[in-house]
Amino acid sequence: MKPILRKVDTGYNYSFSVREDIFPYLYNHWHYHPEAELTLIRKGTGIRLVGDSVEQFEDNDLVLLGAELPHYWRSDALYFKEDPNVQVEAVAIHFKEDCWGKDFLEMPELSAVKKILQDAKRGLEITGKTKKILIPMMESMLKAKNAKRVILLLDMLYIIAASKELTTLSSNGFSKSYDHSNTDRINEIYNYTFNNFQQQVSIKTIAAAVNISPNSFCRYFKTRTLKTYWQFLLEVRIGYACKLLIENKLSVAKICYDCGFNNLSNFNRHFKHIVGMSPLQYSKTYLQDKRK
Repeated sequence: MKPILRKVDTGYNYSFSVREDIFPYLYNHWHYHPEAELTLIRKGTGIRLVGDSVEQFEDNDLVLLGAELPHYWRSDALYFKEDPNVQVEAVAIHFKEDCWGKDFLEMPELSAVKKILQDAKRGLEITGKTKKILIPMMESMLKAKNAKRVILLLDMLYIIAASKELTTLSSNGFSKSYDHSNTDRINEIYNYTFNNFQQQVSIKTIAAAVNISPNSFCRYFKTRTLKTYWQFLLEVRIGYACKLLIENKLSVAKICYDCGFNNLSNFNRHFKHIVGMSPLQYSKTYLQDKRK
């Protein structure tokens, strides 16, 4: 399945969309749209794909995505068990860069806002005090009417533009080279991976699952994502390991095997290479930060 061009309904008599979503789970397709997007995951955990970035998301995850940037949220497995007490809550704002008018962002006073929307074409994660300021503004946007909506959106973008608490998600190479055509199998590959990463996965089995030869599969995936499939699979597994370490309910050895690794030293080596510290150091660092 190729990334889907999504049409965003702005609603009657509005120039941009503000939406609250409450679902049993998130399982949207690899998609893109001409609108920029500011999304708050108020409640929920899972995997977030933005361009070639693969990361876990959790409660109060906040990102700004530029126009035409492919993305995909998928909830963790526990959300698919039809438990009425487990659900995902999100607030999403979709807006075109010219929703204020064709030349509005050309004003010199708005140069920083114009630049941040350009930077967002690689995806931006918003953290720290900036996020704490923006979350109540996102919630206020759900009830805002008329000019207040426009002012709130511009205020939020101005705050983001002035912030140093931003993390770029996707690589520059991806944003410059991505072709929205000829990507029929990406959704199938992602879905197979998310359903099977805790088990042993081989190129032969996943290639067969998406009806392509192993050699063609490797070339296709590298061309579409600018990384090998093994790199992608490692990022998914290590991201899930980070989530389990934060929950602090399982031993490192148990987490290793639950994430699809069959060797503890191999798990530790890959974890340190991707995260920059050992699993135990990561867990201790998170717990220390939480106590502050």
